[in-house]
Amino acid sequence: MKVHQVINSYDKKMGGAENIALIIHKHLIKKKINSSCFGLLKCDEIIEGCESASLKSPYSIKAFLAIKEYFNKNVKENDIVHVHLFPSIFYCSILKFFGATKSTLICTEHSTYNRRRKLFLGKLIDLITYNGYECIVAISKGVKKQLSSWIPNLKNKIFVINNGVDLKNKKLIIRSNKEENIKIVSVGRLEDSKNYSTTIQSFNKIKNLDFTWSIAGKGNLNEELLKQIKDLHLDKKIFLIGHIDNVWNLLKSSDIFLITSKWEGFGLAAVEAMNSSLPIIASKIDGLKNVVQSDPPCALFVNPNDIDDIASKITTLINSNNLRKKLGKNAFSRSKHFILKKMLDNYLNLYKKLNKTLN
Repeated sequence: MKVHQVINSYDKKMGGAENIALIIHKHLIKKKINSSCFGLLKCDEIIEGCESASLKSPYSIKAFLAIKEYFNKNVKENDIVHVHLFPSIFYCSILKFFGATKSTLICTEHSTYNRRRKLFLGKLIDLITYNGYECIVAISKGVKKQLSSWIPNLKNKIFVINNGVDLKNKKLIIRSNKEENIKIVSVGRLEDSKNYSTTIQSFNKIKNLDFTWSIAGKGNLNEELLKQIKDLHLDKKIFLIGHIDNVWNLLKSSDIFLITSKWEGFGLAAVEAMNSSLPIIASKIDGLKNVVQSDPPCALFVNPNDIDDIASKITTLINSNNLRKKLGKNAFSRSKHFILKKMLDNYLNLYKKLNKTLN
């Protein structure tokens, strides 16, 4: 028996889903469980048990045929295939529908939203997509809520396993009192879902305050965002710093973490920030809200579509060192709810329920 992770790409620089798939794969190997990971897109990093089709896009007949070929060569009847992200989950479901595999399929839903929900045939596409799966793992209660609302008959198939993070900081980070040059940081790909353009407009309203905002991440909006920053004369305040290998050092040297996404399945970066004792400014949206909301609070919540609301909450934290410390302390405590071991144990237990040979 073997467990296969199938995903568009296993390059962890791509995002949270890719990182989670890779973490699960490496954990299974460590546990002496036969595991492999297959990605459609080219990945230059050589990783034990991983192979890629080296394609440029997952949206093509070549991508479907690549997964079909992988199944033909590697996937046996009693295997578990764990699939992440569209269109990989669509391709695998099609193979199951036409009897091309008798393996057990499960998938992880990583977001509260997808663009298919705006399409005329979107619901039909998703019905076909999820039909072939034994169970669907939602990475947060918010993800389960949104998917169940979109396709109600999936509700009994959906199980919540919160994402986990390898928490680097074992102790609360105490930051010195600071009233000048407040360092704000965001971590995430430069794409529409992260809402950077709207947030830049918010900063334009408070450009007189003493701050810098660094955005760590790469993506197709890089040039567009750079132009917006320059046009608003914010190029000495806002910096696109690209992908950062060691995000923990960046978080440790910052004062506020900002995540104003339009939609977010979980928010791994927010957990890393909380573990770095940073106060959070976050969108009040399903998924992210489930992770960051705590009692006592560790975050100020904003409407991601309201420029004035975002600007106001940023101003509040910039101007209050005491509030930053209070929220940061609460954030560190909250981060402990999302330890990596808990997530990995939950996935392994799920695999064991689906295949008794793992016990």
